[in-house]
Amino acid sequence: MLLTLAALFVTQAYWFNKSFKLEERQFDEKLNVALRNVADKLLKLDNDSLSRIAPIAKLSSNEFYVRTECYFSIKTLDSCIRKEFTGRAIDVNFDYLILRSDSNEILSGNTLALSSAFNTSEAACLERTDGKNNVDFKIRINNKTTHLLASMGIWMYSSMTLLVLLAVFTFIVVSIIKGKKLALLKKDFVNNMTHELKTPIANISVASDALRHKEMDSSKQKQYADIIYKENEKLHGLVDQVLEISAMEKEDDTFSFEDLSIHDIIQEVIHSFKPVIRERQGKVQMHLNAKAFKLKGDRMHLSNVISNVIDNAIKYSNEILGITVETANKKNGVVVEITDKGIGIEKENQHRIFDKFFRAESGDLHNTKGFGLGLSYAKSIVEKHKGTMTFKSVKNEGSTFSIFLPL
Repeated sequence: MLLTLAALFVTQAYWFNKSFKLEERQFDEKLNVALRNVADKLLKLDNDSLSRIAPIAKLSSNEFYVRTECYFSIKTLDSCIRKEFTGRAIDVNFDYLILRSDSNEILSGNTLALSSAFNTSEAACLERTDGKNNVDFKIRINNKTTHLLASMGIWMYSSMTLLVLLAVFTFIVVSIIKGKKLALLKKDFVNNMTHELKTPIANISVASDALRHKEMDSSKQKQYADIIYKENEKLHGLVDQVLEISAMEKEDDTFSFEDLSIHDIIQEVIHSFKPVIRERQGKVQMHLNAKAFKLKGDRMHLSNVISNVIDNAIKYSNEILGITVETANKKNGVVVEITDKGIGIEKENQHRIFDKFFRAESGDLHNTKGFGLGLSYAKSIVEKHKGTMTFKSVKNEGSTFSIFLPL
């Protein structure tokens, strides 16, 4: 349907162009007759009924030169042109110049601006001397295109209607495609969330069943109780992650701004990841070079932003786990750059990296933990702090996420 509408529009554009050219040709013919009649009247007013009227010279699409080689005043010329144009329904704005027939020197005109419009080096605007100089005149139509478009009423209406229909239909098609993609992403999200929730629920079920039906010593009881506690904490974390995004969508005022140090937040977050980094035999390098690093912000949300980016750097790294965190001052703000040596992001997926539910890995949806909400959430938080979040990534080489926060 979109191709059909596009073909119709191209056809309409072709016939519109043909119609415009036909209208222009008819207008030029009507104008030519009008100007020849003006020349005829000027010759008769100068008591010259024998001279032959020269053809009207078209200098450009809207400029015309009329050779009369007789004498007339600017008042007479203006009157003749207006009467002839009115009689032929030529409703246009125009300027004109009176020039000597022998030298093309400008004698007069209805506007001094015409000297530049007609590419004339100087506008003398001389008054007539004793001798009757033979003169010609030039005329320029200022609003020719507008006049032609206005005279093409039905063509303009049909073309604009078709253009609006094409735009609306394109918008609808794009909306449908986006809706379909979002539906697929949500489906993957639900499947992934179900998988993530089933594991702690199953562990809690097994541990609680063991506590209920088996006699065991206190050490075993504590072990099963610890399993239940840890899995319950994991469930809380998963639910909180979804609720945080929901709160952001509803524009809930969940922020508590305070004076804080972004360096302290980075160090706290890195410290919390030390057991995981140690287990992966990785290392984190910190270059906190920003001289000014204190700002107003929400400690919890900014901690989550840094945590989400570092968590992604860990999850999407292969054997080599190396993360670099740097800070620097820029434009009355602080920039936090987090670089990893992970799998990177394919170029075709980079424009979607901040979309909700989007996950960059291919293959099994569950080979990497997460809902695809972290970066969307992080970008929203940074923007709530009047900052920006950008990234650059090379496939199989790693990614760098840059977070700018105003001081």
